[in-house]
Amino acid sequence: MTDNTENSNYYEILSVPCRASHDEIEDAYHDIARKLHPDVTGNDLSLTDIYMTVNEAYHVLSNPDEREKYDELIGVDKNSGKPDPKPETARGKTEAADMKLLDAKLMRSTRQAEKLCGKGNYWEATRLLEKYLNTHPDNPHLRRVLATAAAGMNRFHDAVNHMKIVCKVEYHDPENYIMLGRIYMQADQLLLAEKSMSEALSWNSEHEEAKRMIKEIRELKDAGGSVFTRVLRKMSHVLKRGEE
Repeated sequence: MTDNTENSNYYEILSVPCRASHDEIEDAYHDIARKLHPDVTGNDLSLTDIYMTVNEAYHVLSNPDEREKYDELIGVDKNSGKPDPKPETARGKTEAADMKLLDAKLMRSTRQAEKLCGKGNYWEATRLLEKYLNTHPDNPHLRRVLATAAAGMNRFHDAVNHMKIVCKVEYHDPENYIMLGRIYMQADQLLLAEKSMSEALSWNSEHEEAKRMIKEIRELKDAGGSVFTRVLRKMSHVLKRGEE
């Protein structure tokens, strides 16, 4: 396995030739995975990153259809089994191919991060995706998953900022404003939450979820303030009873 996985192709990551058989890829993967599994490395973060990259390489190279697309993407010479050289005159095509490869990695990473969020592993999901912000700063899917992870860690300021970008890029989708409104509710910002739900209704006046959420927000306000305020009041009453 190469030491620099960030700039290596999948064959180099698994230390196999481009013409390696399926069995050779399997053996190479299992050999590396046994050494890098988090149970073995004690959850060392740097090694966990490499382990995830190895899994990604194996996922592609062990699937014939995915491998064929990948070989075409990196320009594997079917005769020599080596990637074609990248001539200076083909720099534009090379950069486009590199971007496609990065897009494919982002897609897989966001799916993986969504699963991590579903399990409550918000920090892991954030760490997995943050590196893509430099290359895909306006990607709505990336920002939505990062917002979910940030909200799960009660980092509401970060979550709101991610969703504001999503709403700017996909301004016509009411679901984005509803998600932003839910984050505002978690952050105990009912006025901003109501504003977001109203924005959702401006794009779809019959959106049932937005109407239901506005009703819920207004009921909370009419009941004497935010959820946080009511919790504090309840705690105050309990303390007073204890003193008596």
